[in-house]
Amino acid sequence: MTSLSRNNKNLILAGITAAAILGAGLVSLEWAQAQMGMVLQKTPTPLQAPLPSLPRTLGVFKVPPGSADERLSAETLAVLGTHDYLIRKYEDTAMPPDSPASLVQINLNFYPTDFATPHVPNVCWVGAGLQRVKDNLITIKNVPHADGKVTDLPMRFLAFAKPNGAGSGMPLMFSHQSGGEYINTAYTFQVDGKYAPNTQQVSAMFWHARSKYGYDCKIEVDVLGPSTRAEARKTISAFIRAALPAIERILPNWKKLNAPSAQGAAAMNKKVPPS
Repeated sequence: MTSLSRNNKNLILAGITAAAILGAGLVSLEWAQAQMGMVLQKTPTPLQAPLPSLPRTLGVFKVPPGSADERLSAETLAVLGTHDYLIRKYEDTAMPPDSPASLVQINLNFYPTDFATPHVPNVCWVGAGLQRVKDNLITIKNVPHADGKVTDLPMRFLAFAKPNGAGSGMPLMFSHQSGGEYINTAYTFQVDGKYAPNTQQVSAMFWHARSKYGYDCKIEVDVLGPSTRAEARKTISAFIRAALPAIERILPNWKKLNAPSAQGAAAMNKKVPPS
């Protein structure tokens, strides 16, 4: 009994010691965060408005009559990793009906805490049986933003073909045509108020130690029909110029959300005058 009692006392003492060490570590961590202005656990970033509130008319691009936003299954959403998404078709009404590249689809995937990278066509579409035949970075010139600025926007521009015998697990399945026609798509990411066309850059941009918030959103534009690269790029460029200001008014206002922490960081960097 004495031996058992001693063992119990030792276990209790070990538990108290471990708890004390853990508590001291947490206190030290909290102190370090407070002193250095670091935020190790980000607060989920709120959208300014729901993604489906994106206007159904964007310049000459309009949602076709009778077209509804695509709804994903619970299984697909589990793979996607978010319930904040928008998949919607738009038609360029300035082009004759049935023109190549006149119908596009916007695909927005929003992640409010910077902990996941959205799925991209160069992974998902290849997995569904398409063959990637073109892949390069492009720059959309003179893109307007919600704040009135006009900049150049980087996007990743891909083309796919459907090999013989490929499956039909995706709605965007067209046979490869002669004359250089492909299934074309382009995407970029808004990450904490900035843009990046590659998933590797998204991961690198995730961490802002002094920012309370952090998020990323994939902005993908699919051309719904076989088209040449030139036709697709022209339509994608026109759609991005028309849509991006409206998209930015829905996505988080990064500067506004992080203004207090930014001011605090600036104050910390100021030299303290001698007493």
